[in-house]
Amino acid sequence: MRPISCFRLQKIMRVFPCLMLWGALMGTSKELSAQTSFIDMSNQLGILSDQTGGYLGEGISVADFNDDGIDDLSLAHHGGEMKFYLGNGEGFNEYFLNLSDYPFEAKSVVWVDIDNDGDQDLFITYRLEPNRMYLNHGDLIMEDITETCGILVADRRSYGASFGDYDNDGLLDLFVANYVSGSDEPFNELYHNLGNAQFEEVTFDLGMGQALQQNFQGQWVDFNQDGLLDLHLIRDRLCFDNYYYEQQLDGTFENTAHERGLDLMVNAMCTSTADFDRDNDQDVYVAAGMFEGNFLMVNDGGDFEPFEAVSGDSVEVHLTSWASTWFDADNDGWEDLHVCTGFSVYTNYPTILSQYPNVPDQFFWNDQGDFNEDDSGLFNANVLSFSSAASDYNLDGFPDLFTHAVGEYLQVLQAEPNANRWLKVHLEGTVSNRDGVGARLRIYRNGLIGTRMTHCGENFLSQSSRWEHFGIGLTTALDSLVIEWPSGIVDRYYDLAPNQSMMVLEGETVGVSPPCAGVTCPGCIYALACNFDANATEDNGSCDFECWTDAVACGAGTIWDEALQQCLVVPSDCPTDLNGDGVTSVLDLLVFLIAFNNQCEE
Repeated sequence: MRPISCFRLQKIMRVFPCLMLWGALMGTSKELSAQTSFIDMSNQLGILSDQTGGYLGEGISVADFNDDGIDDLSLAHHGGEMKFYLGNGEGFNEYFLNLSDYPFEAKSVVWVDIDNDGDQDLFITYRLEPNRMYLNHGDLIMEDITETCGILVADRRSYGASFGDYDNDGLLDLFVANYVSGSDEPFNELYHNLGNAQFEEVTFDLGMGQALQQNFQGQWVDFNQDGLLDLHLIRDRLCFDNYYYEQQLDGTFENTAHERGLDLMVNAMCTSTADFDRDNDQDVYVAAGMFEGNFLMVNDGGDFEPFEAVSGDSVEVHLTSWASTWFDADNDGWEDLHVCTGFSVYTNYPTILSQYPNVPDQFFWNDQGDFNEDDSGLFNANVLSFSSAASDYNLDGFPDLFTHAVGEYLQVLQAEPNANRWLKVHLEGTVSNRDGVGARLRIYRNGLIGTRMTHCGENFLSQSSRWEHFGIGLTTALDSLVIEWPSGIVDRYYDLAPNQSMMVLEGETVGVSPPCAGVTCPGCIYALACNFDANATEDNGSCDFECWTDAVACGAGTIWDEALQQCLVVPSDCPTDLNGDGVTSVLDLLVFLIAFNNQCEE
């Protein structure tokens, strides 16, 4: 763990005590603190953005690029006049980064450690000129290595860039989505990182070389949780289906969008992922054009179905939508959703404001997997926005929203704190890539209460904070944080206090004794329970089955009893059919032998 100024950090490198607090003292409260609101800080912060030209918006990044632990701000510009701001924990100070003069329309701006040397390098896509790669030699001394690093030096009309280590060699690879049409050669770009800031173009070699037009964004994901990164590709126009490049065991990619339910044919602008329903997988929101609306696709074991609201609001937005940013604004443990809305013509500021006078952004509060549209009136303004990102810029533990809106200044909406608590985690890989991209994080309190996967270049032209932020409601303590790194290393941290920012180092808990080592530790020892405790050695009757449903909880021959909260055997006409599959076979004998000689309670 590295010390950082301005942060209260905790290094967890010790033999952990047995977790013995149970019941109301440590339980996750079903009652959450009241929903928060936002304060519009745009005028007070006065962050000059100058989005007054260009086509279909410019990119934003809120990643920490000077490595002081505080998020910084980077803004793409239609004339190539990139703008950078250093965060100070209260606001931002403009920083003049020494980049080569390149007066063209920049789109995506992504900070990433391509050579694992501990500092952040920079990749910028351009709409009408070759993309640029800058190597950080330390202290933000940047070298333009575009001509020598192996990326294509040609006009590809690039938009989204996304980094991910698809072959798990510890180096971050690069995918670039190109919005080509007409006479342009229509294909995207996949680059394998060779180390030493060198890349090799492997688009066709690995199966992504199809002649695809109108590509806005590709994002590295692992929807089926097989440990191999896949790529979700978003395409514009009703005649073009979205692609899902699923990685095969031989390292190549195959489009399985149709089989997975992801072959939407819409005017798609972005793909944005979150485990909005807290069922331990990544769901995906696809923003699109005004006629077909947007789509929240629910992940079920790697296959997807459209979300259907139960009692709350639909998350469809029938406006031209762009970036769709997930973050838990009120820290209740459920990720909320902000949707940018704008237009699809060249920006002609300020006349564009009169041409599109009523195109408000929309915000949806996540109410335990259902949604309620914000009715405060704050999001009724005609923002006209394209890219957005979330960051706790003022270090109060509540993530704030940054929107790169049309106009001279950036929109900043600061979340007002409430009584809910939080945990922030910053990753540093040692065997995996240094930024920890592709790692999966899970937090537990009497069962799973939050999951994240780290990304680098996501949403439409956006990069959110590298601090993984968990809202935990009124929970007074966490049982554990589990981090599964791309390398396969798993780190576990136990007995965590809320309201803290942790910097974790890959492998630092490997070999550290877990709680209750060598002693009796009570807990739920039933592996299928929602709150299964792998460290428990003695069942204490606390097993919780609230996350079970008829479809997944009970095996063949059993049904779920809501009153008893357990599976009951369906009476069978065949008394020897012990497993309820309709026949008597060796499987029934195994059931009998397993139960043989067990002592029954009186």
